[in-house]
Amino acid sequence: MNTLDVIRKEINDFNDKSIKIVDGFEFNQRDTINNIYLYYNSKYQSGDIDNQGDKKYFDNISRNPCNVATKAVDFDTANVKIQTAGGGDPLRTWFFERDLKFWMKDQGFGKILNRIFHELPIYGSVSLKVIDNVPHFVDLRNFVVEQSADSLDKSGYIIEIHNYTPMEFRKIGKDKGWKNIEKVIKEFRAMDVPYIRVYERYGEVEEGGSYAYKRTLLADVGKDIIEHDVVTPYQGYLLEEKEVKSHPYREFHWEKIPGRWLGVGRVEIIFDPQIRVNEISNQQAKSSYWSTLRLWQTRDEGLGSNLLTDVDNGDVLIVEDPLTQVDMADRNLAYYSQEIQRWMQNRDELTFSYDINRGERLPAGTPLGSAQLAAGMVSSYFDQIRENIAMDVKELLYNVIIPGFKSQNNTEHILRIAGEDLDKLNALIVSQKTKERLFSYVKEHLKFPSNEEYELLKFVVKEKANSGNEKMVSIPAKFYENVKYKIDIVITGEAVDTRVRAANTMMAMQAIQSDPTILQDPAKKKLFFSFLEQGGLNPYDIISTEDMNNVLEPKMGGGGISKPTLPNNPIAGTQQTQL
Repeated sequence: MNTLDVIRKEINDFNDKSIKIVDGFEFNQRDTINNIYLYYNSKYQSGDIDNQGDKKYFDNISRNPCNVATKAVDFDTANVKIQTAGGGDPLRTWFFERDLKFWMKDQGFGKILNRIFHELPIYGSVSLKVIDNVPHFVDLRNFVVEQSADSLDKSGYIIEIHNYTPMEFRKIGKDKGWKNIEKVIKEFRAMDVPYIRVYERYGEVEEGGSYAYKRTLLADVGKDIIEHDVVTPYQGYLLEEKEVKSHPYREFHWEKIPGRWLGVGRVEIIFDPQIRVNEISNQQAKSSYWSTLRLWQTRDEGLGSNLLTDVDNGDVLIVEDPLTQVDMADRNLAYYSQEIQRWMQNRDELTFSYDINRGERLPAGTPLGSAQLAAGMVSSYFDQIRENIAMDVKELLYNVIIPGFKSQNNTEHILRIAGEDLDKLNALIVSQKTKERLFSYVKEHLKFPSNEEYELLKFVVKEKANSGNEKMVSIPAKFYENVKYKIDIVITGEAVDTRVRAANTMMAMQAIQSDPTILQDPAKKKLFFSFLEQGGLNPYDIISTEDMNNVLEPKMGGGGISKPTLPNNPIAGTQQTQL
């Protein structure tokens, strides 16, 4: 088969064939994604009108669990903490973290994280395509993979379908250096299709008995050739083909089922509750149509057939048989309510979207301890999912974001420092400049300055350093060379345990007061800095070099550190995820 036939066969297998997970459980990724789009957007496969011409109502119970899940696992660039790895430089880490966060803000990386956390609970999987160290979202409706693959790296083929207008196709084609651009546009104009369809395939290609992993771009346009009653199908136009090491896609999954690539999202897991709730809601709507009717019955055949048109207000009916109203009351309202409540409870159990994490008030009389225990259990479930996602985000940072940042900031550049960071930078400058002035004084006068002279020298340096509301710091070229091996990325959730952070800060203050040598002794200082970073604190954020030099010599070294007191009832949902 030619390349177009191979791609079409892979797409047809993806669309039409199901894979067997186990006996009695078959799965088709395309159908599942289509149903997710329909259910999340309150649409029926068969349309919004039933066979009797009535409106079909969609009682959407899928969106709320998705929003709850997004809120439970969400974090942003502010929660990405850069720590110093063994053998690294904390000061270099301090500059790197601020420079990186400024760059991520300019690149809109926070929006990428927000979209990942929004779409993951809905579809179960999110895929990013990395082009020149810039991630782009992939539309799962146009994403074809081997359905049974555990990951994209293990998929025999990956196909992304692109639909272009002629103008868009020409522009992108010229930018990328594609072949046969004008031929494709000419063939397209002769066809009755709305867009130029381009297949981007990653997979092995056979050449002379050997296989090579290639990226193939093929335009699906053309006409069949008919000669002597023999039809030769068109083969499309090859735009680009080259051997590559791997595909450019990154994947994120909510929950995984062995035997399929697509993860399991909140919409899919409650397909059955959604179907049943819709049935009950529409049955109740149909019943309400009948209950609003007003019908009468009598055995007198001489009475008109419609009282609304045959009588006037105030008329006296003379009939041979009593006229009675037909009872049209709906006696199943309690059943409808109980049935919907049962399926809604099933939804909450499947998605962990209980009232306590939806922000709703608990039933009256619920003990506080029970509420905290329930919130803690729900939080533990989402913490595990957040940790799995954080690992994938960490890999994205290491392999995509940081290399992109380094490629753009490998030369000498300017870093703007303001606000709280400016105070820290000024303290570092004062410490460094004071040392330089001290050395110059000793070299010039061949003696150490007195205490008064030293304080005056330091005061002059401090006044000069503290001038201005911001500083533009020049970062040398290759300042972040090999920084990957000198940092560690810690990702915390939105609900960081502020009690523990405050307790660590208090413990650090007590440790310095009890043993000032902790900032001077190299062994103590190394252990102390490690303790601060493990507690979510950068040492250079709270302790400046000047502070280290100004610590008074203790009369007696050592001393105890008081244990911080935490509240008896911990606030649920404030655990820290650390990688």
